[in-house]
Amino acid sequence: MQMLLSLAQKILKRKRPVVLFHTWTVTRELLAQAIRENRSMDLDVCVDENGNAYLGHPKEYHDKTQEPFFNSMPLWEAVGALAGSNIPVIVDCKHSNAWPVVENMVTQLRPERCLVHSFVSELKFDAGRADGEPDFVTEWSSIVNLRELKRKFPSVTTTASAKWLPADTLASDRHDLLARIVSLLKQNQVDTICLNVPDSTFSDRALAQFLREDILAHVGVDHADLTHLSQLYIGETDSLEFASRGALL
Repeated sequence: MQMLLSLAQKILKRKRPVVLFHTWTVTRELLAQAIRENRSMDLDVCVDENGNAYLGHPKEYHDKTQEPFFNSMPLWEAVGALAGSNIPVIVDCKHSNAWPVVENMVTQLRPERCLVHSFVSELKFDAGRADGEPDFVTEWSSIVNLRELKRKFPSVTTTASAKWLPADTLASDRHDLLARIVSLLKQNQVDTICLNVPDSTFSDRALAQFLREDILAHVGVDHADLTHLSQLYIGETDSLEFASRGALL
């Protein structure tokens, strides 16, 4: 029986960047458009104090930022609609207690379509944290959760996010830091990385350091000059119209 290729493996095999859609709010209209246009979707997965699953950020986020809750559709309704399609889905674990929900979603959506993301505590830094910037404790998970998910679903794509790295992490004198990050990702079979550093600092040299281990870096494409990048990456956009169409079928 031939093993299914993951999203990351398909991108590496085709050697062309793919731009995925990023959003905090999923409406029925937006979801229907993404499926109709054969693009991609981003689902932020959270649980409330009773363990009920919903699309959005944790209560802690809204308490600390004073932002209102996002007006997204019911989570399982979104999963049901996506289960009948073939588009890539970012499953973004926004709460450390939501991993059982994530596993259920991956099962229903099929692992080879899913890119599962989490902020990982092993990639939590202080150098880039602004004075008074809040820390949302509930959104951190150990990288072990991604490793365990990969063990259960070999064809899933796992993505680790770092936070508060130095803004100049991709500069030439930060090779040791990048090497430590690459080593951690490799040890835990993580496929892609969100460094969350300024997109303008990405270079082919930085991308290549990850690609040598078949790890893809995420680059925000909305405000970055991509003309100087010839190496492979995963792009992310906040505009559905700029997301790749049918690139991974």
